[in-house]
Amino acid sequence: MQVLSLDAGIDFGARGNLQEFDPVGFSPAPDAVSTWSEASTAALMFRLPPLRFDLRFTIEVFPYLGEGRVAQQDCWLFVNGLFAHYQTVREPLEMIFTVARDLFNPRSNRLSFALPHATAPHHLGLGNDLRLLGLAFVKLGVADARSPAPGGAGSGAPGPGGPLPGSAASGGPRSGGAGSGGPRPAGAGRPIAR
Repeated sequence: MQVLSLDAGIDFGARGNLQEFDPVGFSPAPDAVSTWSEASTAALMFRLPPLRFDLRFTIEVFPYLGEGRVAQQDCWLFVNGLFAHYQTVREPLEMIFTVARDLFNPRSNRLSFALPHATAPHHLGLGNDLRLLGLAFVKLGVADARSPAPGGAGSGAPGPGGPLPGSAASGGPRSGGAGSGGPRPAGAGRPIAR
């Protein structure tokens, strides 16, 4: 299992390092800059060096909106089975959230994504692709949560773009819940919303 580097993070493009993190629920055929989730859940496994600080995750994504037939993609994130963050994704953006260091295990960690609105283009009459597309992942970065967030304040407010009250990420109780690669990410080439 690969150590998640605070310097390099994870690059989801064709020349990236995604395969080093035992991906589940991701397309085996990335495009030049991203890899689609292809199920209603996806996960990555990683190890971390010993930490003396909490971690801020920044994940750059594009939603699959089925040419306007899907209103949004909702993404529920879990770290080792504990709820960490919720994000509504209607346009390309960076999901930014903090996870307390005591939630990480010394040997292996699992970052899971629940995508209840993942949809197959075939079911929308948009071709023969049967994969349940939710988000196209571009880059995952990790940093010391004490350092300034990229682009300003980040997404610390509750609701879309922030931890829900009572979640592990908000400092509340830790009883959370359990090639061409397909369509191009919606809005590819547009600036990332922050």
